[in-house]
Amino acid sequence: MAFLINVLLTPVILRLAHRFEWYDHINDRKIHTESTPRLGGVGIFLSFVAAAIVGVTLIIGTPGIAPWSMRSVALILAGLALLHGLGLYDDFVNLRAPFKFIVQLGAGTMVALSGALLRIIDLPWIGSLELPMWLAFGVTILWVVSISNAVNLIDGADGLAGGVALIAALFMGVIALGQGSLVSAILAFAVVGSLAGFLIFNLPPARIFMGDSGSLSLGYILAVLPLLGLQRGEPGFMAIAPLPVLTLLYIPIVDTLLAIIRRLARGLPVHSADREHIHHRLIDRGVDGRRLLSVIYGMMVVFGFVATAWYEIPHEPAALLTVAVWVAILIVIIVLDNHDRPAA
Repeated sequence: MAFLINVLLTPVILRLAHRFEWYDHINDRKIHTESTPRLGGVGIFLSFVAAAIVGVTLIIGTPGIAPWSMRSVALILAGLALLHGLGLYDDFVNLRAPFKFIVQLGAGTMVALSGALLRIIDLPWIGSLELPMWLAFGVTILWVVSISNAVNLIDGADGLAGGVALIAALFMGVIALGQGSLVSAILAFAVVGSLAGFLIFNLPPARIFMGDSGSLSLGYILAVLPLLGLQRGEPGFMAIAPLPVLTLLYIPIVDTLLAIIRRLARGLPVHSADREHIHHRLIDRGVDGRRLLSVIYGMMVVFGFVATAWYEIPHEPAALLTVAVWVAILIVIIVLDNHDRPAA
């Protein structure tokens, strides 16, 4: 349903964008060479919300479904709408970073107030760790803001953010379904469908970009999905354990952390822009277009199977496998990040 809605919506958005010249104009930091329509995020948002509402409505009353209050649902949807609206406005006005950060904190607070708190954390060799409510509240807000920004920052090449988010959501859906978390699974597959419809128009050479309205919304959804668990019969217990979640979102998280370290080391503001993200480094080495996507998508699929292995083999070997893959990919990324750019 999400796929079909977005396949029908995106051409309409494209026509409107061309008519009113809603373009993402070129500059020295962007890799596209001509002005391209933006606002693909509107189709992603609308198709996801429509499919999610229908899907969750269909399973209401199913035995084992966690009891969600209308207040909780309203708060989570309000947070999503808030970030989508922020991104949409930013696509036109180019808002200042401090203002965007404040709004993102507001969206994260709505998630925490909904009851979808990051409260129970399963750690290898340690076991379950239950955070006090005040700490869980702060950690949840930080989690939502961080992942929203991480997905936003990786949106720098045709098909990149959409494909990364699709693969992460696909594996989240499979894992959630295997854990009996139907709500998380339905929402994850709604993301997959909406992004599959979008990528038809976004793969190289892209005819439309998702814009901040899409990347911020996707980051928010990917951050919230693992919190919609059914353990102990209530929301707030992760449907997907922390280690697999971090694995599925490893590339955008590490890319963001390296960007922060890089800017602080140079005495620059954390929110300052540069052209040194993972995809920029690969492009500078001649890996662009569909080859770039093949490399990043391939990494994401590896991470997806590693995350799934957490639920298929004992936790100790699964944790060792996860850490080994993390370290191997991190070494590759650091080498790319520190390697001198080739001469122009």
